[in-house]
Amino acid sequence: MYVRSYLENQVKNAHPLDHVLMLYNKAIACLKIAKKAIEEGLKNPENIKKKAENIGKATEIIAYLQGSLNMEKGGEIAKSLNIIYDILISELVKANFENNTEIIEKSIITLENLKKAWEDIKTNLNARI
Repeated sequence: MYVRSYLENQVKNAHPLDHVLMLYNKAIACLKIAKKAIEEGLKNPENIKKKAENIGKATEIIAYLQGSLNMEKGGEIAKSLNIIYDILISELVKANFENNTEIIEKSIITLENLKKAWEDIKTNLNARI
């Protein structure tokens, strides 16, 4: 109960960039779980469920991030992110269908790189304050 209240408070009071970082963290965590489930073997129905649910969650998060892009204000960066998100979603659908851990690993790396870029933006904004 206390943990849930704490987490809800953290989300409500977070800076918008922190929300973006939380979404990246969750998507990355989901993909790591999915990758591990594939590696442990899909003869176990529980691993099949874990893989599908976590790739689905990561895909939903990426679609949410994509839907939140402001194409007018974001300019070329928003256009580039839109393309990256499209590719990630397509690749994750393929990874889910093919049980391809290599695609999942590449997606994790891409998300980690994007997260790092957002962290750098946040650091630069904080340095100006």
